[in-house]
Amino acid sequence: MEDIRQTEGWAGYLVDKGWIVEPLISEDKKHTMNTFIIPLGMFGMKMMKVQRSLYDPNWKELTRLKKKFKVVSSVIEPQRVQDYLGYKMAGYKLSKFPYLATKTFIVDLTKTKEELWKGLSENARRQIQKNKTVTVEECSPKKFFELWKINSKVWTMKEKELASLLKRFKGRAKLIVSRSGTVYHSGLLIIYSADCANYYQTWTSEQGRLSGAHYKLVWEEMLRAKENGLKFFDLEGIYDERTPQKRWLGFTEFKRRFGGNVTSFPGSFFRWL
Repeated sequence: MEDIRQTEGWAGYLVDKGWIVEPLISEDKKHTMNTFIIPLGMFGMKMMKVQRSLYDPNWKELTRLKKKFKVVSSVIEPQRVQDYLGYKMAGYKLSKFPYLATKTFIVDLTKTKEELWKGLSENARRQIQKNKTVTVEECSPKKFFELWKINSKVWTMKEKELASLLKRFKGRAKLIVSRSGTVYHSGLLIIYSADCANYYQTWTSEQGRLSGAHYKLVWEEMLRAKENGLKFFDLEGIYDERTPQKRWLGFTEFKRRFGGNVTSFPGSFFRWL
């Protein structure tokens, strides 16, 4: 599965934010991945991230890049680890503070529509049917950002960053909302990689918390992704006992109701210098 963080669109988005993007060959020298480097604002020192690659990095080349760009701290958050000994020999240890979610639900979109429907929880099916008159549609960036800022209880990216993300993904990042007339229930920023739809950022209004219309939005986006030939729908992060965050328990239960398979990632590997 291709993660959005190893796509051309994501690389361009980070370049717009002031990061340096450098390719890195894999340990088997058959694949490449992107590294992301950001200045720390002191003495030219920088931090590096290597995120969601399917392959172990070439440790010798990684060391060369870190020296070249004066990287003082680096973190690797892979989809999988091929050789744990390689990480140990390179001085990387598991951190208790990951940057990315370490566990998620992934729905298999190669199933039939009927199979996907049966995979939903009874509550999810009931909420979708209850909201059958709710409209699910694309939204302008300006309107979406206004609603996101009003309804988010945690964080929103800057409007300029949202515009950059949409531009860099060239039609593979979409802003979707659910509404009844002039009443907006929820919104979703969904991003496509080569084979996966990613439930990237979302918000729900007070009306949406009462209506449950977000169930219909997510269901319709699962079906849209399937129709577009994608194989996976990644709900982008759930509660993980290894790195517990109690505030994640609520939305984890919501995401569980869409019938995805639990996928755990190895975690965040960190080292100084």
